[in-house]
Amino acid sequence: MRMPKIKETTNIHCKYWSVAELMPREELQKLQFDRLVEQVGYLWEKSGFYRQKWQKAGFLPKRLKTMEDIRQIPILKKEEIRISQETEPPYGMMRVPGSGSISRIAMTSGTTGEPVLIPFTKEDYFGVFCEGGVRGLWAAGVRKEDVVHAAFGFLPFVGLHGVYDACEHFIGSLVVPGGAWDSMLRLRMIKKFKVTVLMGTPTYLLHLAAVAAENGIDPASLGIRLVLTTGECGSASVSNTGVRLEKAWGCKVFDFSGTQETNYISWTCEEGTAHLNEDLLYFEVLDPETNEAVPPGEPGKLVVTDLMQKTHPVIRFETGDIVAGIDSETKCACGRTLSRLKGYTGRVGDIIKVKGVCVSVTGIENVLRGLDCCSDNYEYMALRDGEKDKIVVRLEPNKDADPGCWESIRRQVAEELRGAFMINMDVEIVAPGTLPVFDLKAKRFRDLRKS
Repeated sequence: MRMPKIKETTNIHCKYWSVAELMPREELQKLQFDRLVEQVGYLWEKSGFYRQKWQKAGFLPKRLKTMEDIRQIPILKKEEIRISQETEPPYGMMRVPGSGSISRIAMTSGTTGEPVLIPFTKEDYFGVFCEGGVRGLWAAGVRKEDVVHAAFGFLPFVGLHGVYDACEHFIGSLVVPGGAWDSMLRLRMIKKFKVTVLMGTPTYLLHLAAVAAENGIDPASLGIRLVLTTGECGSASVSNTGVRLEKAWGCKVFDFSGTQETNYISWTCEEGTAHLNEDLLYFEVLDPETNEAVPPGEPGKLVVTDLMQKTHPVIRFETGDIVAGIDSETKCACGRTLSRLKGYTGRVGDIIKVKGVCVSVTGIENVLRGLDCCSDNYEYMALRDGEKDKIVVRLEPNKDADPGCWESIRRQVAEELRGAFMINMDVEIVAPGTLPVFDLKAKRFRDLRKS
């Protein structure tokens, strides 16, 4: 099986990183199908896990005649990956026999269960995974002359590792590490090294800006010209998160999304459009209850198929994300032909239905971050109230808010949430410093209905 080549470090003066970004739709769809056929054939031959799973479901590779035939392939769930790794440690089905030497390990956060281990060969990591991220870096305007800082601890969270390595090895930027730095040291080093590009999760970068302000430092004075976020729903899904980041750091904000099991799924261009890496991955949006495809552009759960990686390809992988839809018709002013991801609305388990209304963490976040009186620290809980579900939102007001105004803030927030969702939510104001501060991915939702 032919492996993708690693790109040489480059400093090309071109608006687009990859020819895939401009590929006509018909040509792109043919490429997707050809790669799917090759991938399925490869796994049928090499992977006992897939062969057994597909045979049990009555699927044979020869049945792939058109892209729609992918629906004959059974969906892969994360729990299946976990079970395979318990049965055949350490990697289970995530390592295809004969795929090459493992050079890097990633691991999921474990927020929905035991963490999943993800092995990479050098070819898969640099040739495919980093390729999925460097397009977004280039579209944002990251160049060789930039000094980049990725604000995260050096954990097996590959989302920031991928763009970190792409900056260094593909674009040629100086990348400043700082895995163990606390926020104040990080701010001093940003100033000392004259960092121009700052990367991290939205939660941590907002916290870092708050720490700067509390210590008499204007974040916008530090010379950051680009902020890039990943690991959580960013500006492409929660517009007011982007507004807050832009206001805090005084620069443009760009967003990446993805899963560690697959690749970078999307990245935003200069127009704010979240483009999908459709030559590397194939995307389906399905009804969460029936698993049937929803009409084009409609919301549903996201299912992803890896078209290129050979170490741990996942076929029809249920990511657990609910998306607002995929738009393949609207042309972006940036000139790219890749489809547009309309944003994430939350995780399957995070969306609560109250009085027929679906409430998501991203919807609540967008309301709270649109109010100047609210800080970036909040959480929400689902509880059982008799025979009905209810939602409780707990939040910290801004530190400069007079405690005498907290009740007024509570009423304002409750009113804004009711206006956004047309249902009542219980709102509680807690003192600043009450709720946890997250350095990487925030865990804001708690389901207490079964406790």
